[in-house]
Amino acid sequence: MLAALFFGPFPPLPGERAAAPAAKVVAPKTVAEKKKREVGPPPPKAQSQTQPPAQAEDQPRTPAQAGTQPQEDALVLAKALSQAKAQAQPQTAIHYEEHLPPQAGQPENGIPGHAVRGKVEPPGQHAPAPADAAPPEPQVQPVDRDAGKNPRMVVVIDDIGDHPVMAKNLTELPFPVTLAILPSRPRTRAVEAMAAAQGVEIILHQPMQPGSYPRVNPGPGALFTDMDPERVRIILADNLAQLPRVKGVNNHMGSAFTSNPEGMAAVMSVLKEKGLFFLDSVTSAVSAAPEAARKNGVPFYRRAVFLDNVRNVRTILGQLKTAERNAIKNGRAVAIGHPYGETLEALKLWARERDSRVDVVTLTDLGPEF
Repeated sequence: MLAALFFGPFPPLPGERAAAPAAKVVAPKTVAEKKKREVGPPPPKAQSQTQPPAQAEDQPRTPAQAGTQPQEDALVLAKALSQAKAQAQPQTAIHYEEHLPPQAGQPENGIPGHAVRGKVEPPGQHAPAPADAAPPEPQVQPVDRDAGKNPRMVVVIDDIGDHPVMAKNLTELPFPVTLAILPSRPRTRAVEAMAAAQGVEIILHQPMQPGSYPRVNPGPGALFTDMDPERVRIILADNLAQLPRVKGVNNHMGSAFTSNPEGMAAVMSVLKEKGLFFLDSVTSAVSAAPEAARKNGVPFYRRAVFLDNVRNVRTILGQLKTAERNAIKNGRAVAIGHPYGETLEALKLWARERDSRVDVVTLTDLGPEF
């Protein structure tokens, strides 16, 4: 006591000083355990016969165990992030409605595009199938005029009009390709002039109202189910005037419009007047196009296969083989693709390994179903 009064408190003994850091060793474990609870427990590991039993939660860890804990936590965190990313990744969707090219610009030369629209409610009796419904399977049957001929196949590439370089590449393939050109696009006329100069078959890729409208807009120069027949005829004639050397027309999107008998009758009246054919892309299982074409005496074709609903070279190559089988079975097949790099690559591969029994021709050379 007297020593404490005169000299103050004694410094801690060596044993006490060493004990202080020991109390701090547990702190990293507490933080690590907190992180572990937030992220979730790591997946259980298979225990070997030589592995020591797991320690209880309240049993202190050795320094070696404490050192491995951050690594385990990092692995758990990485796995959780990977799972979250996988769940957020959109599933590969197969789109049965065609869509505008991403480079879609403004109509050229101030041509009215009729693209700004309010919501259109199609007539109830002609309501289209939902946009995410299963794809319609075209009912392609053998055609009498094909008897005695080799199986024949046509390759049509849609959405041309913003892709002059792609159009040029397609014309250089060792078999004919029909180009379907969108109206009122920045390079519509230039692509048509280039294709015509090389003797390539071209058709108008006429935008029409899809079942997913107004969420999906078919673009400039489109036809809608609420238009009266005269308005339909005027717009179609305006679009055809941009492409004076086309041989026919096919539909861009159009699951709603092609299901409308009145609208398709108006379309066919224009085609009959101008001596053009109609190729049904078959985006609707209840298309009114065949009956309207028959009534108006318009030559009619229909799509058998979409090539690139999945943008993968091997998948597209498989679809080209499917089209070949369709041609061998039914005498003919019309395959429709889009100006994707994967589609061009698949066509180049197919050119080297395609079935020599199948002739690749234009729509004009193939001849209509009726």
